[in-house]
Amino acid sequence: MLVFIKEWLTNIQRNHGVNPLIFGGLYLVCALPFWVSIYKIIAAIKNRNSRQAISYGIILSIAVVTPYLYVAIFGRNLPLWFWFLIVTIVSYSAWSVLKKIRRSQKV
Repeated sequence: MLVFIKEWLTNIQRNHGVNPLIFGGLYLVCALPFWVSIYKIIAAIKNRNSRQAISYGIILSIAVVTPYLYVAIFGRNLPLWFWFLIVTIVSYSAWSVLKKIRRSQKV
């Protein structure tokens, strides 16, 4: 099973020009700014500090998009379904964050 996964990841890099380890690393590194930004946005909204909410909203957007931006810049021969998947993931992330923010406003 481990050999299969290694070959699969190697084929992704060879066929599409994207290193899955770099993608995964970017995804993990962006997780902390993602969650801190959500917390800070909610706190800023509760404190009625729109400037801080906007600043952390920008950081949140960068954290969500960075791993996929790596794929968009360095990827090649990517199938159409991949782009639909990326749009779905980013859209769901935005919807989920907005839902959390709206829920925090009611409290």
